[in-house]
Amino acid sequence: MRVYLLTFLLALVLAACGSDNRRTARIPPLPPPGDSTRTAAALRALTLAINQTSPASAFAKRAVLLLAMGRVNDALEDINRAISRNDNVGSYYLTRAQILRALQQPAKALESAQRAEILGVDTPELYTLQGDLLQQQNDFGKARLYIAKALQMAPFEGEAYFFNGLIAARQGDTTQALAHYQQSLRLKPRYLETYNQLAAVYRSLGDHPSALAYNNRAISYFPDNPRLYYGRGLIYHVVGELDSATVCYQRAVQLQPTYYQAFFQLGLIFQKYRNYYGALTHYQRVQQLRPQFPRIDTYIGFCHERMGQFELAIASYTKATRSNPADQQAAAGLGRSERRMYVQNSYNSLFLPETKPEKELAPTRSRPVLDTSRFRISTIQPKARLSTRSDSLQRTVRPIGGN
Repeated sequence: MRVYLLTFLLALVLAACGSDNRRTARIPPLPPPGDSTRTAAALRALTLAINQTSPASAFAKRAVLLLAMGRVNDALEDINRAISRNDNVGSYYLTRAQILRALQQPAKALESAQRAEILGVDTPELYTLQGDLLQQQNDFGKARLYIAKALQMAPFEGEAYFFNGLIAARQGDTTQALAHYQQSLRLKPRYLETYNQLAAVYRSLGDHPSALAYNNRAISYFPDNPRLYYGRGLIYHVVGELDSATVCYQRAVQLQPTYYQAFFQLGLIFQKYRNYYGALTHYQRVQQLRPQFPRIDTYIGFCHERMGQFELAIASYTKATRSNPADQQAAAGLGRSERRMYVQNSYNSLFLPETKPEKELAPTRSRPVLDTSRFRISTIQPKARLSTRSDSLQRTVRPIGGN
């Protein structure tokens, strides 16, 4: 009897332990978007499940959460682990395609999206994603086909209308683009990209009040989004309200310290005000964040030149001409800086060799002194004027680059 009782108790203990393990390793469902409390709790539960049993589904779900939180590289690492454990789940490839799109790798993202379709994923989300990736590669025909397929399955999918608008805008059909964007906004009023594109289109059309109106609506939904403040700065920049533009750009870099485009626009404004030290500081920040930024060495060289730092200007201009031999402004700036440095060195006594004073020569015979008071002396006026052409860099007022 005792043997049976001990056996029964041992079975109960093992069952309790097993149920406890299953409870702690339970994979929670994904929380609704925007619920930060439930997102944090789900992230902790998924991490616990991964630490205990490392299931593929836990990695995949955590990748979705990390992508929503903006931790894109961590999300890619998780989804790759999920696929390495189970490479026959189409939704995993869909998630990887979304992550790769966020990392601006459209070709690789399209490969994963196509793999998801092969594995049986048949959702508007997938077809809308494929439409976006195809339009990024300028394959507008196929992109429209996939977006149409998404709208057949989900006629009220606002994101699909957005990409239809984006394709129309890229093909130069502004009227059609605005119609699609408006429909997208009606169906999905909290879709950030629609606001950005509407503001950009109206800005390009010169309708700055409409551009500001859409930007204001977007900021009311997303008050801490740096792209919205950058776009607002571009609107003010175009109309010449440089003080307001400066405030917006500064807010953008405050929210996102790596926003190199905003630092560049700030450099342009400081350059306009002839604050070359301030402009140089911002241009150098751009160079730190994005060394391959187009013609940044030319702008840095121009600031050094205006500040009289000709050696530094020559170094920057030389680097610019080597990376882009067609940069005529860099070549002209290099020539100016070399000439000015030569003149500076030639007439500065600090750079002249020391010489002993020459002895006066004793006259060998007396010579008559000419009385100049009897002559009228007139100056000769030059027939030609020296033409100075200012570099176009110093006339830069409008913002360079888009939203």
